[in-house]
Amino acid sequence: MIRPMAVLCGAALVAGLAACGGEPERKPLPSGIVMHVDQTRLERMTRHVFVRVENNTERRLTVTGFVLTSPRFKQVTWKGDESMAAGEQADLEFTMPAGRCGDGVKASVRLTYRLGDSAERVSVGKADDPYRQIALMLGRDCARTTLAKAAKLTVGTPTIDGSGPDSVLRLPITLTPTGKRDDVRFGGFESTPLFRQADDSPVGVDQPISSTQKTQLVMSVVPARCDPHALAEDKVGRLFGMRVMAPGLPDDSWFYLPLDHDQREAFYAYFHTSCGV
Repeated sequence: MIRPMAVLCGAALVAGLAACGGEPERKPLPSGIVMHVDQTRLERMTRHVFVRVENNTERRLTVTGFVLTSPRFKQVTWKGDESMAAGEQADLEFTMPAGRCGDGVKASVRLTYRLGDSAERVSVGKADDPYRQIALMLGRDCARTTLAKAAKLTVGTPTIDGSGPDSVLRLPITLTPTGKRDDVRFGGFESTPLFRQADDSPVGVDQPISSTQKTQLVMSVVPARCDPHALAEDKVGRLFGMRVMAPGLPDDSWFYLPLDHDQREAFYAYFHTSCGV
């Protein structure tokens, strides 16, 4: 005797539908669902990023999971229950894994979702990087790991030369060679919206990193502007780019100089005393 449940399961399989506890049905991604991978300016000091899902269909979309893959980083898996009406969008947040060297992002998303009253289904689609923020993050990862193969980077304690508007903040940096690479070079420091590199700070240089002895560097900065709004509205003013050059790296490779809490606070304290605000 054939049980009714077995008949239902067989019919579901013939129809190509998920049933009886099996995997969600695979479907082509509806043309109205668009995906991006991005990061907000507020999170630039972190690795908090998101897959933005736009629901441009005419039905409610409920996302219950995704798997994000790229040649540039390890696979990311997200699970949840995010619902959006037609015309809405949702940012599904995750922590970006460390990136590998390479070009672009080439992200693919395996999306698990329900559309309207449909059963759960799975579709695969591309996620673009509309503002290149993810590609820039992965490029910074590549520059940082390239430098790490050649030398250990140590950031010292900031000091201030002079007083008031004529003062300069100086940050000592040491590169201790690992002996693993001898073809990596230091390319200089970059300014930020809040601080600019002083005249005696290394900018646009091409300095080999010794494979046998420590390299001592000093980044010297002064305020780029002193109006109170500059500090109150600042989001990226302490993200100093450190340029790295090596065979195989793009010409504009750099990463954010790693600063701990006390070092970051020292920059803000210096801004107050130098600008008198």
